[in-house]
Amino acid sequence: MNVLAFQSYVEEGESLARFLADDIAGAKAVLSSLRMIFEETDVAVGRLAHRPGELGRAAARLGEKQINIDYSYCGLEPGSTRALVVFGVDNLTLAASLLDELAAEGA
Repeated sequence: MNVLAFQSYVEEGESLARFLADDIAGAKAVLSSLRMIFEETDVAVGRLAHRPGELGRAAARLGEKQINIDYSYCGLEPGSTRALVVFGVDNLTLAASLLDELAAEGA
């Protein structure tokens, strides 16, 4: 299992982490074996060109469609120069579609 994107932060005195793994079942098995408390959450993932302004374009595209971004974090797409940007949003289906369109435009 590989971690593709990662975010760590402290909230109410607890250390929390969010991450995107390439093997969800494997990640859940590891966390369970360590008796870690975790939850699985669906997110929208964008594969953006590594150049200035791409994150702003992605956020603006989501905002234009009234999609709220609750959180975001990033990593790198394996074997590529593209950035993986992970968005926790209130409209997952529409956000995923918009991010796919943006990735196609930037290819």
